[in-house]
Amino acid sequence: MPYDIDNEIEVDHDSGDQFASFAKETTLELVEAENGTLLLRDTEKDDEPLMTIDFSDKLKDLLGSDTQSIGQHMIHAAIQVIMQKQMSQWHAHVYDKEPSNYS
Repeated sequence: MPYDIDNEIEVDHDSGDQFASFAKETTLELVEAENGTLLLRDTEKDDEPLMTIDFSDKLKDLLGSDTQSIGQHMIHAAIQVIMQKQMSQWHAHVYDKEPSNYS
């Protein structure tokens, strides 16, 4: 299933905090499981991983030790897309309000 960049991100518009629509700060870790799967986890929560990246054996042989680096680039790209989308929504929320006074 292809990624749909136009999906809505849940935003709390009713909060008095102007930055409420932004994600809260968190620390993530990228670890490699015993089976070679890369796991992105929240360091503060011991739940299931937020994301997994599993390369085929053929690709692992081809890439060698570069699989970790490629996984980091994939996660970095995903975070950039999410941040850009959040910024776009925040700017739209701020600038789409009708001013109370016109000059």
